[in-house]
Amino acid sequence: MKSLQTLIKLQKTRVDEQRQLLAQLENQLAYIERRIAELEVYKAREQVTADQNEEARATYGAFVKGAVAKGREMEKERLTATEAVRIAHDKLAELFEEQKRYEIAEQARIDAEAKEESKRERQELDEVGSIGHQRRREE
Repeated sequence: MKSLQTLIKLQKTRVDEQRQLLAQLENQLAYIERRIAELEVYKAREQVTADQNEEARATYGAFVKGAVAKGREMEKERLTATEAVRIAHDKLAELFEEQKRYEIAEQARIDAEAKEESKRERQELDEVGSIGHQRRREE
């Protein structure tokens, strides 16, 4: 049955596409997390500078306010990206499960055909054997 093989190929393509999407989303999440970490490092450096420099201390308050706002924005991005990764992962698991069902059905069909072929061959051999036996009895 070609339709199951076609379904399996189609499903494998869907699984591969979903894997690629998941990888892209994971890369985006990693990028966001790197940016958050870089912001934290930058904030720490600015604090050290403000502690050591009178002029930097004067502008540090505005910097912190902006950095905190940027941090909140990035955290929202991170939460959104994390949810997108979770959804993509769940979809991949669902697609893979469906692919396995098709593959199991195909294997069951192949096994049933092999069993039927074996049964047919056995019947033919039995028939040949019984004909041979009858001929020997008749002689």
